[in-house]
Amino acid sequence: MLLTRKISFSAAHACRNPVWTDEVNVRMYGSCALGTGHGHDYLCELAVAGRIDPQTGIVVNLVDIKQRLKRVVGPLDSSHLNVDDPAFRDKMPTTERLAVEIWNRLLPAMNDCELFSLRLHETRTRRVEYRGDPNMVDVTRRVEFNSAHRLHSRFLSDEENARIFGKCNNPMGHGHNYELEVTVRGAIDERTGMVIGIGELDEVIQREIVERYDHKNLNLDLEEFQTVNPTSEEFARVIWSRLASCFTRPALYRVRLVETGNNSFEYYGE
Repeated sequence: MLLTRKISFSAAHACRNPVWTDEVNVRMYGSCALGTGHGHDYLCELAVAGRIDPQTGIVVNLVDIKQRLKRVVGPLDSSHLNVDDPAFRDKMPTTERLAVEIWNRLLPAMNDCELFSLRLHETRTRRVEYRGDPNMVDVTRRVEFNSAHRLHSRFLSDEENARIFGKCNNPMGHGHNYELEVTVRGAIDERTGMVIGIGELDEVIQREIVERYDHKNLNLDLEEFQTVNPTSEEFARVIWSRLASCFTRPALYRVRLVETGNNSFEYYGE
């Protein structure tokens, strides 16, 4: 059984290598490399695992988990990580390293359950997930784009298409504000503190996905959907195929395509 507890805290940090040019710093740390420092309202999600106690009906008291989180995260709140936390005085306080540090500080207190995962949201569009293996850290980036499509299979009759796809079979098509999450998995580079440069990841997503599909009609404008019904299932698979070859270390781990607030699709490759 998995239980998840969330906690928020605010902290400032600076991510900039003084021997690098501005261009190299921005490619690695994105806008985090600009200025003298900046802050985040971090959201930390901790998942623990264990068996249900037959007497209490619980795995572990969530009040205890809350207090353990507070003891670890509390000192980070309203701090400047580079200055106030000894762990980051001689290395870059990236979100990847911060997630590992929180995990390691929690670990000794988890004698009645298993630490399963720690997900640390830096912003609404970037998060890191850690499960205890520094060689398998997940970094997720979220972007938005707008596309139109019509769901119509060339293998089905007009009546069957109308029955299966309903309003989505409208001959004039319809549009979505898609949200795409791209997750890569790899080791933290000791030199940079990152799994992948923010600018590098953004460049790939912008070039391969946003520039190609934003404000396009999938049926009419894209060759990949001339013979493929552009369902979100197929769209997620097409996005994967465009991105997978762009990543080796780290490797592409997952794409998640959100079509509407009610429908989302995840693909991990074959």
